[in-house]
Amino acid sequence: AARAAGGEIIGEVELAARYCGCPLLALTGTNGKTTSITMLGEIFAAAGINAFVGGNIGRPAVEMIGGNFAAGVLELSSFQLESMDSFRPQVAVILNLTPDHQDRYPAAAAYLEAKTEICRRQRRSDYLILNQDDTALADFGHRLVREREAGAERPAILFFSLSHEVDLGAAWLRDEIVIKLPRPDGTIVCHRRPAFSLRLPGAHNRANALAVLLAALVWGVDESIAVQVLTGFSGIAHRLEYVGCRSGVNYYNDSKATNIDAVLKALASFTQPLVLLLGGYDKGADFTLLRDFLSGNLRCLIPFGQAATTIARQLPELCAGDGAEKLAPALDLARQNARPGDVVLLAPGCASFDEFKNYEERGDCFRRLVQNLEDAG
Repeated sequence: AARAAGGEIIGEVELAARYCGCPLLALTGTNGKTTSITMLGEIFAAAGINAFVGGNIGRPAVEMIGGNFAAGVLELSSFQLESMDSFRPQVAVILNLTPDHQDRYPAAAAYLEAKTEICRRQRRSDYLILNQDDTALADFGHRLVREREAGAERPAILFFSLSHEVDLGAAWLRDEIVIKLPRPDGTIVCHRRPAFSLRLPGAHNRANALAVLLAALVWGVDESIAVQVLTGFSGIAHRLEYVGCRSGVNYYNDSKATNIDAVLKALASFTQPLVLLLGGYDKGADFTLLRDFLSGNLRCLIPFGQAATTIARQLPELCAGDGAEKLAPALDLARQNARPGDVVLLAPGCASFDEFKNYEERGDCFRRLVQNLEDAG
């Protein structure tokens, strides 16, 4: 009715971008968004940049308006990106793209379309940072590179990779990081530096750190400041959060792992025998995609929540029985099956809405349950 009457309907982030009065750095992806945007916020603070950090994390983007910020650093979901009309970040980042929200995006092309809205109105003076190791994003990025070379209004494309050097961007290759950035005159500055250590486990966190480093560098932050923050960053709650050790078993809370790809990344972070807590509210995931990966160091799988029946049906040979309807009895089953030296990992691969209001409440509950476990010595 509003549109029919000639009115304009826009989203909250679009409104904020129109009236905030500051340049924008926007980041999206299926997984790793909040960790990466938090890293960026800490880097900007360390560099003395008065940046607003918000969007899909914590503060609504409209709080930028009237705040006299030097930069807006925004985490954006695909849902938020759907309601853009003139949104244009000077630096945009897409971390990765794997199946998620199949209830809303049954086709991969529709999900890609939603995520790439982040760069739709970028100009030649802007930057788009993409994951070279993600096939869909690599193909999308190389198409934009060709269009830019043909004279189209496209941003400069920077890739990041953990597997090989890139034409422009950054690559983490064993013990060194290779950085290639464009100068205004079109030449390229190539810089090799020793790889740095991260406190966060997993290759996916190295990839996120590369993307964050690139974003900080093209914004003008000194490399030494960015690296210092990245090496000291200890993570945030519900993302491979170490909860504690009970009876020789280490417990990790990755409640934010709400899709299969996030579960795979969590599993790849550990070499110890694993007892995996998988379940919650089923978003239509194909849990059989975990089978090959779980055949390695899995002790057993404990399905729980509304998805427990589906998980037990799809992965019967890996499950310790039928699982549990709730998280608390599922954790009790995990404790019974774990042995000293094992890891009990909450990486649900599902939403939380069957038992909790959000993934934070689920993770808080898990942490509290673990802390209340008796230590047998």
